[in-house]
Amino acid sequence: MHSCIYLLLVWIIADTNGKTPDVQVTCMFSEDCVLPCVFDAVGDEIIHWFKQNVPIHSYIQGSGRLDQPDEKYDGRTSLFTEMISSGNASLYIPKCGSQDRGKYRCLVTSGRKTTEHFFIVMVEAPIQSVSLETTRLSGFEEVKCSSRDVYPAPRVNLFTDPAVLPDSLQPVTRKTADKQGLYSVESKLKKLKDLTYICLVQSFYRSQTWRASLQEKEIYSMEGQDFIIPCVAPWNLQNFTLTWSFTKDHKSITIYTYDSLTQQSSSSWKEKVQLVTPRGQGGDGSLQLHNPSLEHTGTYTCILSAHQTKHKVHTKFNITQTNHEVHMRVNITLKSEKQQAKSSPRWWIRTAAITGFAVTAVVAIIGIITCKADCTKSSKTHSKATELQPITVTVVNSRAATEDTCLTEEIDNRPT
Repeated sequence: MHSCIYLLLVWIIADTNGKTPDVQVTCMFSEDCVLPCVFDAVGDEIIHWFKQNVPIHSYIQGSGRLDQPDEKYDGRTSLFTEMISSGNASLYIPKCGSQDRGKYRCLVTSGRKTTEHFFIVMVEAPIQSVSLETTRLSGFEEVKCSSRDVYPAPRVNLFTDPAVLPDSLQPVTRKTADKQGLYSVESKLKKLKDLTYICLVQSFYRSQTWRASLQEKEIYSMEGQDFIIPCVAPWNLQNFTLTWSFTKDHKSITIYTYDSLTQQSSSSWKEKVQLVTPRGQGGDGSLQLHNPSLEHTGTYTCILSAHQTKHKVHTKFNITQTNHEVHMRVNITLKSEKQQAKSSPRWWIRTAAITGFAVTAVVAIIGIITCKADCTKSSKTHSKATELQPITVTVVNSRAATEDTCLTEEIDNRPT
């Protein structure tokens, strides 16, 4: 414990008046912090700590706390009492928060000598990550840069390369704080084609600057033709890692990785891919794809990562058939169509003959049935009308009359 405390101490050499210039101390949000204050111990020391001239901790050797400190700091601060006799009056502040920022003063009276130190305390929750991605929450595609759990609120700058006229793209930035006081920030720009989006997130105290960039593109190539998928960071990178992944039908696999520090690489596609620039010098992670086939159509994602820097490229790669293959397929299709055309007349002749015969037979049968029905109906009607007519018979002689009567009846009964 003591060794850790000594590592945190900043030993300050006092001038002839016992005063020192202001010392800047950065305390991490929600972590313990020590404000170092050293003096020449001679015994009977009286120690006072102030924040913005308000007493927050007082101590007289042998009696402990002398006065009630400010209510905000009651029980929150302490001294390393076992180290006071050796000249250490450092102030311990556990779990720092936003309320602990400000100017502090350490005043030590030891014998006839007075030592005074001033501190400018900054409390910071550093940037841990920056995300740059495409979203559709506003009803249209946007590029969003975001970071969270940062204190104080950082500065965000989202822009494009090449630059676009201000009237076309105006970033919308929001900063919100949670109950602890930690900030979440996001900035959005409308997504346009053929642009590189770049986001810079800088901490409030300018101790950090994170960089992120994003590209999305669509390219085409012929099957079997070697092709280069570009991936070049906007900055010159050193000590970076490179990851290439391939996504198709919602399934993603890592196809290539490279570490510039160890110069070690691995590939699940073996001889299919290789870096264009040896060792990816300067942050050029472009990948060459050898003899691609239709199954290599999909989305290729390149990620170049370095200290506080990330460059990402999504490339939708479409592979089409070569002209020779297309020509061959067209010839095969035409040949098949010609063969069908040659065989089709015989088929139609047979079909037409069968159909014609069937139609003729049906028509003939229907005609016969219809004719027979009409003849039967006409015969019955005529017979009925004849029975209602009177029959005139002239008798010449009995035999002749009989023959004439039969003849007359036979003639009258003929259908008209």
